[in-house]
Amino acid sequence: MFAAAEYAVIAAAVIATLHLAAKPPLRQDAAAHPGLAVATALVLGGGGIALAWAIAAWPWARHATAALALATMLALAWRARSAYGAGRRWPPGSLGLARSLDAIGDRRHYRDQAARHGPVFKMSQFGRPTACVVGHERARALLTDRVDALAPAALPYNRLLASGQLRYMAADAHKRESPLFRAAFAQMDLDGAEEAFRASLRTSLAGLIARSRATAGGVNARSDFERWVAAAHARVFFGLAPDDERVARLLRFVPLVKTGRAGGPIWKRELRAGVEGMASVVRDVAAGLGSGDPRVARGSALDLLLAADPTSLDQPARTENLVLIYRLTIGDVTGLLDWIFAFLGERPDWLDHVRAHGRTSGTVRMLPPVDPATCAVLETLRMEQSEFLYRRTVKPIDIDGWRIPAGWILRMCVNESHRDASVFEEPDRWLPERFADRRYSRAEYSPFGGYTHGCMGAHLVHFLGRIFVEELAIGCDWTVTRAGPPERGSRHRDHWRPNRDRLAVVHAREPAVTGPAAASAAA
Repeated sequence: MFAAAEYAVIAAAVIATLHLAAKPPLRQDAAAHPGLAVATALVLGGGGIALAWAIAAWPWARHATAALALATMLALAWRARSAYGAGRRWPPGSLGLARSLDAIGDRRHYRDQAARHGPVFKMSQFGRPTACVVGHERARALLTDRVDALAPAALPYNRLLASGQLRYMAADAHKRESPLFRAAFAQMDLDGAEEAFRASLRTSLAGLIARSRATAGGVNARSDFERWVAAAHARVFFGLAPDDERVARLLRFVPLVKTGRAGGPIWKRELRAGVEGMASVVRDVAAGLGSGDPRVARGSALDLLLAADPTSLDQPARTENLVLIYRLTIGDVTGLLDWIFAFLGERPDWLDHVRAHGRTSGTVRMLPPVDPATCAVLETLRMEQSEFLYRRTVKPIDIDGWRIPAGWILRMCVNESHRDASVFEEPDRWLPERFADRRYSRAEYSPFGGYTHGCMGAHLVHFLGRIFVEELAIGCDWTVTRAGPPERGSRHRDHWRPNRDRLAVVHAREPAVTGPAAASAAA
């Protein structure tokens, strides 16, 4: 009878382990790294066979295994309780690993936890205790009042850089570098590049339309958007025209810089090669600036950095950060445009509104009345892509009476803070009209952080987003032929995105162009 109970405990532990291993995030990792997955399975399988043989051969092995399995399951169940740590004033919420993995694929996880436990709750992110905070004002107070207790939550690629990425730099280095980059990005000549942006986007959309015409059932447009975003950023970052061969050289290195993962020696080697490859192109462009190359436009971030400090490219940390920011913003802005395309397809009335207003020009106006294209960008940022901010606690901090120990991760839940029904009526609906005649405070709407230092590229995102909406609406019609639920990668830091299998048939339309920039745009 006792032996049967021991076998039952061991079987329960094996079943729980297999159930955990079958969770979607772990299956995604296995699919992404099949060699590692097979090797891990062979090692664990071999170990399991050896353990099973030992259990069958020696009663003491069965006793020890059953006792260890039972103790482990009880300890994990105890730790997964919502009230775990209450005596130490830890916030409510489960630190269970299974719950953590389930949260990755659950669009409502953070909202549901806040509704159940309040705006401060705890969870585990791959075993690391994490305090989640909902509410912009609450997050702002933490980031401004407890600077001494918080540090960047750096991703693994950061350790491969000379001084780290700007957002993760040590305080002294950040204090030295941040003002230089912030000034350069603030002064980039967006207005001077606008017609180039629009022309290259119209070319990209024409290619998308041609591809759609040649493909039965529709196409996924994300790759077309990504190419335009990469070319547009090459213009304002480095002064390069879309057809400059140096843009193509840059783009060959972009896929090597995989910042969202840590994958061993090959990943390290490729990331370093990608960063150095882009840096070599940038040094070539800088030489062109110095020699007066007419193909390189003035007013780029590179031009402004060199004007502020001619030795900028002699400093590896500065060059690495310039090309890394370029790489990261391509992914972020492409994700935003992908969501805009999805939302606009569900609101043909708003497309008509954009078309009736026509093209705008110059600096984006953020004060009411806001043009309909910019409203679409702002509402998309409220609902998607702007999802979180992460920090790491280096000292214990108190939030709303709860104690967050040193060493925990702190997640400011930006997306969930934007779903406050007391601020945004029908918060789960995409309603760009809500931004037309109302300006929201930072305590209500803060997609770029902005608690201490806002994102350096916010104005560029607004600018490119508005151009994208206008050219897309005026130049195209489309019909979604295959949809699917939103998806994300296998980590809590991964952004949600429209389903990769989403398809649309895109065709050209003949617009009646109106608006203040109609004449110049048509020309």
